[in-house]
Amino acid sequence: MFLNKAYDSSILISNNSVKNKNLLDIAYQAYKLDDTILFKKANTKAYLLSLKLKDSFGVADTYWNYGAFYLKKEKLDSSYYHYNKAHELYSKINHSYYDAKMLYNMAFIQSHLKDYTGSEILLFEAISKFKLLEKKINLYKCYNQLGINYKDLKEYKKAIFYHNKALSFLNKKESHSFYKAGSLNNIGLIHQKLGDHTIAIQYFERALEKRNLELKNPKFYARLIDNIAYNNFLNNQTSKLPDAFYSALKIRNNLSDNPGIVMSKLHLAEYFATIKDTLSAIKYAKQAHSLATEINHNRDKLASLLLLSDIDTKNIATHLKGYITLKDSLQDLERATRNKFTRIRFETDEYILETKRLSLQKIWISVISSIFLIIFILAYLIKRQHSRNKELMLEKKQQKANEEIYELMLKQHTQLEEGRIQERNRISEELHDGALGKLFGTRLGLSFLNVDNSKDFFIKYNSYIDELQQVEKEIRTISHELKNEVLFSRDDFIIIIENLLKKQSKIGMFQYNITYDEKIFWDEIDEKIKINLYRITQEALQNIIKYANAETVELRLFLIQKNLNLSIKDNGIGFNLKKKKKGIGLNNMISRAKKFDGNVSFNSTPNIGTTITISIPIKNIHYDTKI
Repeated sequence: MFLNKAYDSSILISNNSVKNKNLLDIAYQAYKLDDTILFKKANTKAYLLSLKLKDSFGVADTYWNYGAFYLKKEKLDSSYYHYNKAHELYSKINHSYYDAKMLYNMAFIQSHLKDYTGSEILLFEAISKFKLLEKKINLYKCYNQLGINYKDLKEYKKAIFYHNKALSFLNKKESHSFYKAGSLNNIGLIHQKLGDHTIAIQYFERALEKRNLELKNPKFYARLIDNIAYNNFLNNQTSKLPDAFYSALKIRNNLSDNPGIVMSKLHLAEYFATIKDTLSAIKYAKQAHSLATEINHNRDKLASLLLLSDIDTKNIATHLKGYITLKDSLQDLERATRNKFTRIRFETDEYILETKRLSLQKIWISVISSIFLIIFILAYLIKRQHSRNKELMLEKKQQKANEEIYELMLKQHTQLEEGRIQERNRISEELHDGALGKLFGTRLGLSFLNVDNSKDFFIKYNSYIDELQQVEKEIRTISHELKNEVLFSRDDFIIIIENLLKKQSKIGMFQYNITYDEKIFWDEIDEKIKINLYRITQEALQNIIKYANAETVELRLFLIQKNLNLSIKDNGIGFNLKKKKKGIGLNNMISRAKKFDGNVSFNSTPNIGTTITISIPIKNIHYDTKI
């Protein structure tokens, strides 16, 4: 009930890895409880989930569960198939311990079907793995199984040798005493086959020395009692018989140990046949045959039929015919099963060889592909570097050409300035020699004019007024010309920057706005500073066009505490300052500013925009405070 609740709870778990582990545990517990429905449900779910997770270990565990389940149901071919699938997967993921355990399980099944050669091969393969892992209990089981195999092959000396070797791997732990008792029982059975019944009984009695055996393992306890009784019977020591046989049978009946019950009844049948109680012998033999048939225990069915053919004289032919038919069919079945196992193993070996071949092929393909990929990458990098070098050279040439153009513009500007200076000197001379001379003459004339009401006075007075008006007009004209020249001189650098903005805005398809401090005397600023500010602006605008995808650009030029500041702001895609590495363009901006003890700051936010601010200290500069 609780296991079913655990299953329902596990299905609801969202974490597939945890769910898969739980399902595997539930399947194993259901197998131990003989709950076939829950076992198959949980194990199938675990198998499908392991495939989904690509968990080879989980898939192997589900095959192991199926192998154990079918072995319990005595469906040996299905059990062998699943153990073999688990072996393949554990081998593939290099889990040597579980791989060796699957080999042992397969060897056990082959031994049961009398394929002793196949069983021996698998056992030695498992032993080689367990030795490397120093798994003593597993080594004990393998050598113990070899002893059983050689007993069935009637090679009794080898059988005893391997049982003693198995015992050498056990220590004096309480938990190991059960294994020791099992081996002592097996050695006793070999001496029974050899006819050494007294020695066999000694081994059985040594096995009985295990403390509390009757309570801890009553099934094995009953087997030992039965074995001692049977060897006493074979040794003609019948004083304690048939009571000893009945004691073992009683325990086996209470435990519902059907194979043990069959064996007890066969021994009783032999005993009663020997003392000429034929009816009791036939009764127990038939009961043994019926139960062996019911539990599909073919070895005991054969033994019961052979015994009945000896003691049931009326039905000898029937029993012999049944014995021969069953033995032939079992031999055919065992042969077919052994062939099936051989085919499974052969296909597995072929699979392993093919896997190795494909793995080697895959390695070669990977190596060759890697070589070609490296060559391609190198060729690409060389070509890219070549293109980059070419691009850098072109940029350098372009930069040099731009600087030359700007220097020519500045030279032209200098020549214009010289022309303006000459013009201002001319205007100054005009004012001094022309307007001032006329004013001086008019002032002298007015100072000597006699004030009266004569006509001559008014004529002279009006002529002096006209002269003053003429001088006023001349001064106003010269003043306007001079003002325009001064303003135009101030704004030459701004005009150059605005022309650059106008040109780049057409290429980058953005709107621009330029703001500048009108009080700055650009003539006082070093030409080299202006060249580098122009180049920084040009580089910034190129970056905006290439990367920013901006719609508007705002450029500001202003003075703060004798620092000339250039600010270029866009509303483009921006970038992450921590992740973005500074390229050649940004480094050039920083380098240009540092030439004049200036600095550059970058402020950018993804999807909002970028602001670049350049600050350069300017010496000996002042504001124009004139209106």
